[in-house]
Amino acid sequence: MTYYAEISWENDIPISNKFGDVYFSKASGLEETKYVFHKHNALAERFSNLKENQTFTIGETGFGSGLNFLATLQLWRNTAPANTRLHFISIEKYPLHPDNLKRILAFFPEIAEEQNELLTQYYLLLPGFHRLSFNGNIELTLIIGDIAGTLPQLEHKVDAWFLDGFSPAKNTEMWTEAVFGQIARLSHSNTSYATFTSSSLVRKGLVNAGFSVIKTKGFAFKREMIHGYYMSPQEKPETPQIKIWLEHQAVKPSQKEVAIIGGGISGAATAYSLAKRGYKVIIYEKNPFLAMEASGNYQGMLYASWSAADIPAMELSYNGYRYSHHLIRSLLSESIDYTECGLIQLAQTDEDKKRQLQLLNKGLPEDFFQYVNQQQIEELIGYKLNEALDGLYYPSGIWLKPAQLVKMLATHPLITICTNVEITDTNWLDDKWHLYSHEKQITAAPILILANAYAVNQFKQTKNLPLRKIRGQISIVPQSSGVKRILCGKGYITPAVDGKYTLGATFNFNTDSNDIKIEEHQENLANFNNLLSPLLDDITPEKLSGQVNFRSSPHDYLPAVGPISDFEIFANTYARIKQDRKAKFREPCQKLPNLYLNIGHGAKGILTAPICGEIIADYIEDSQLSCSSKLRQALHPDRLYAKLICEKGL
Repeated sequence: MTYYAEISWENDIPISNKFGDVYFSKASGLEETKYVFHKHNALAERFSNLKENQTFTIGETGFGSGLNFLATLQLWRNTAPANTRLHFISIEKYPLHPDNLKRILAFFPEIAEEQNELLTQYYLLLPGFHRLSFNGNIELTLIIGDIAGTLPQLEHKVDAWFLDGFSPAKNTEMWTEAVFGQIARLSHSNTSYATFTSSSLVRKGLVNAGFSVIKTKGFAFKREMIHGYYMSPQEKPETPQIKIWLEHQAVKPSQKEVAIIGGGISGAATAYSLAKRGYKVIIYEKNPFLAMEASGNYQGMLYASWSAADIPAMELSYNGYRYSHHLIRSLLSESIDYTECGLIQLAQTDEDKKRQLQLLNKGLPEDFFQYVNQQQIEELIGYKLNEALDGLYYPSGIWLKPAQLVKMLATHPLITICTNVEITDTNWLDDKWHLYSHEKQITAAPILILANAYAVNQFKQTKNLPLRKIRGQISIVPQSSGVKRILCGKGYITPAVDGKYTLGATFNFNTDSNDIKIEEHQENLANFNNLLSPLLDDITPEKLSGQVNFRSSPHDYLPAVGPISDFEIFANTYARIKQDRKAKFREPCQKLPNLYLNIGHGAKGILTAPICGEIIADYIEDSQLSCSSKLRQALHPDRLYAKLICEKGL
């Protein structure tokens, strides 16, 4: 079974091989969308009546060809007032291959502009949540996965539903009582729905979930369809269980002004996500320029430690990989600031081989990675290996200049950059965060984001947050000829840029020294000396330049992303978890007002910081986050306080 949907064609109509059903009406797919979903959800009227800064959220069961989304995108642009937002959430278990999607959409020249915007972002759709952006005020959250598993992971209410799975007779898992119950959980008193079917199974399921059911004429040759509104549940929909300190407390500030402390990848990416949504952002950076610390290495790469494990770290990697990849493509100059050269992950140990075999058996798309043997690796990198090794090849692997990405993320008319300003204290007063530099007040803003890595510990609000400071040294080789692809094993080696290439990187937990160390050059060289001896034979540590920077990471290797509580109040409120980790509590601990963190990305900032910037913007906007509820909880900064109390009894 392939990852992508297998389709056949019949008179220019795509048909799902699995379900034996068409993707859209043979009469006219676009007109069907307008009739069934637009008309019977009254979208044109509802869009035009939106107030300033209001968001309209649509949920869809079955993305398919994307036709419903694209037609809605066009309608929105024709009817919605300025300064409003559309959030379209769609779930798809069997995504179309990008080539098939392009072929299908070519039949609809009426939406050519919209489909081109989609097609440039529709790739690397790994399992999980994917955030696609359209001119800032329109977001598509495309979720690749089973509907029964993904609907419970949504946390935000929906204004209108497009129920558009294949026929209930052919795709029963899309039309179950559990699915209808989750749709009800995510609905409010004004939520509408529409669907092409009038199946008795669907009617009964919707009524039982608390929806009204109105029959009306179906599109073209179809006799009937149904639509209606959420009334009230006959039975309360099941709500996923969440630890109370990780519950989502929605607070949308009235003022769209934000201060960010930290001018690396985390700060710039968060500023970018907020500026797209109309927020005025000021970045405060203590250094003379942005990206002068961990985000300023000579070369970086888009990379993850991939595994087949179903864990939050992998979900975050799946979410972040496509998002960062598209950002790099759209913001940087090919061959100057980055190259999509591909990346090879060697299997150098038995554990590596086991992990890669599990990954190959996971059924991920071939355009994401492929198995490669020694001969194929040598052809790809342009060098002979001195060991018999195989591995995985990621064709979309990228090296880039991280500082240039940070610069471009911060290049927006709504973003102001203040360098050479060290913020030393913060204080919440009169509904604003007041920022001070050595006792001198610099500014006040209603929203504050800390994106300054381990330096958050200098502020009284976050001094107790347990973070590690990890030294890393890269070695820069002054040689223009090198490998043609990024090669990763015990370390990594990059293709050359501007007559130099990079070896990296060390991990040292026991020193705060900023000095370049010969022994760490030796460590970087040793990772590849025997493997690629002709390339590195004449290179000695003394000939190398390098860079030293410090990563920041919690002990669980996941970043800390989201709002945070006052530690003393948290510790007092949840003191019983010292003795009983399963203790139940009635009241949530109030978060520090309008304070958010995007820190702790370790060596994976290029991969994870940008999508976490989207998550922060979603928190602030009070919209559905670009991640699952499970991942949101795993990233929540308060998890670190809970762990600290449990382990150390503070």
